[in-house]
Amino acid sequence: MAAMTTVLEEFSVNGNSKTYTVSSHTTVKPQLVISSRRVPGQNQTVAENTVRVVYATVDSAGDPIPDRVSFGATLRVPIYGASADVTAAKAVFRDFVASDEFDAMVSAQSHPA
Repeated sequence: MAAMTTVLEEFSVNGNSKTYTVSSHTTVKPQLVISSRRVPGQNQTVAENTVRVVYATVDSAGDPIPDRVSFGATLRVPIYGASADVTAAKAVFRDFVASDEFDAMVSAQSHPA
């Protein structure tokens, strides 16, 4: 598997949640990656991870706006599930996020074909 090319710096850790800043992060224009996990315990059989990328943005005049760009995913994996099925699902997810259809969905709010 390829390593990430984006440089992240650990910003804070709170139990099962971590926040990272992207190298171009500033207080005026925050750029964050927020990750959390839920470890199965007792009768639970599904591990869960969430990740969210949050970016501040500006309007056409270059002025900061209060709304944020936010992309996220929730990953739920049954702990007794077949690893081949998990690997196959990861491959489809990566393919979708790297696709032109994903780009069109984000840019034009269209449904993937």
